[in-house]
Amino acid sequence: MPAILPTLLHSSKSTQIRGVDIHAVHKSATMFLYHFFKQLSEKHGFQFFSENNEPANNTKLLASNRENFCRCPIRNFETIDSEFEFPTQRHLIFHIRDPRDILVSEYFSLGWIHPTEGTDLDKVRKSLQKMSIDDYVLYQCTQREFPLERRFAPLVERTMNPELETVVTYETMVTNFSKWLAQVVPVFGIRHSKLAVIQLAWRYRNEFRARQETMTHKRCITPGDHRRKLKPSTIDALNLRFESILTKFGYDF
Repeated sequence: MPAILPTLLHSSKSTQIRGVDIHAVHKSATMFLYHFFKQLSEKHGFQFFSENNEPANNTKLLASNRENFCRCPIRNFETIDSEFEFPTQRHLIFHIRDPRDILVSEYFSLGWIHPTEGTDLDKVRKSLQKMSIDDYVLYQCTQREFPLERRFAPLVERTMNPELETVVTYETMVTNFSKWLAQVVPVFGIRHSKLAVIQLAWRYRNEFRARQETMTHKRCITPGDHRRKLKPSTIDALNLRFESILTKFGYDF
């Protein structure tokens, strides 16, 4: 099946400008999000802003902007509405992942996978490699001010507007990509979005195929990795620390 994306639906009845912001936390496939939404934006005439562009242009969006735009990824869940004083319809997509799995992924990434030689993280790696995964996770979750928890806080406390805000999960993306697509594609106002979902699902059909665990960038994409790697007592500690996040977004604990 050809991966031809349909055209945008332009309405002569509306003069609103469409903007899409994709927020995501680290270790939730943010580089895939960057490439995916960049391609989607280019196909449909959206200006694309990102810290990953070369050169980075994520801060270049001006109040005088009068075109459709997309920003991705924004690696936090904070929104600064004062940046958008010009008339616009802006939709926020919040892409989340189970924080317990984020910590497990972080342990392997910082300890063994991501290159750190010659950087400030090199000392962190050497220290981390002396710790067990349970020791690392417990250390992280018992910090008085926990960075990961703070990143989720704006979203946990937010009263969501379903017409302008969409929450999607990493877990859905890697286990049911078509369903994830059906949540994000219509936000871009794409004509025949159901057909677009089918075409995109086919195009990316091998992206999240189950694989044997390896010490690579995609070490383990299967949700629930914390249950396979951590002691029950460690999981109990995580459940207590992340209770508000897990409860709001329906994660089992």
